[in-house]
Amino acid sequence: MLGDTRESTDRLIRLVNDLLEVSRLEDGKLVLAQKETDLRDLTLSVLKDLGPQIQIQEDEVSVHGDDRVPPVRIDPQLFRQVILNLISNAIKYTPAKGKIDIEVAGHNGHLRWTIRDNGIGIPKASQARLFEKFFRAENGYKMETEGTGLGLYIVRLVVERSHGRVWCKSEEGKGSTFAFELPLAGVR
Repeated sequence: MLGDTRESTDRLIRLVNDLLEVSRLEDGKLVLAQKETDLRDLTLSVLKDLGPQIQIQEDEVSVHGDDRVPPVRIDPQLFRQVILNLISNAIKYTPAKGKIDIEVAGHNGHLRWTIRDNGIGIPKASQARLFEKFFRAENGYKMETEGTGLGLYIVRLVVERSHGRVWCKSEEGKGSTFAFELPLAGVR
């Protein structure tokens, strides 16, 4: 019973923190603490934190891309959250022993970060609303009931505040690809 209470408390704390972050982002009150950041290194750091979860799932995770992509000028703490949300979703919605592929590469003057999985995918009818506040695709409830529908909304807000764009391509039953692009010149 004590364990259940602790889990419920942790979920509420995460929800409150997400709501506070959303509020600050929406109001423009959150000042971006920009610094030169290597997104590949940031990705590897997040993967290290998620290592136990990945091991439990026995997922095959790979990171590749262009080693010559220069750092981008972003808020590393906010982008840690972006990358954490995207990788966590890939883990949650990919059955055990799945494949998750992450790529960090330059693309037409931008840095493109992409994650592909062979998970449950997203129904076509839900894809247009994925980055809305409190939205969750119906088939996601079958695998994961704890989501708040704020993760992808926060991803969109952070990426757009950094003068980037984010999108998803998915086919139900075959997996999803989420990607974002940021200007290589960074936000000044």
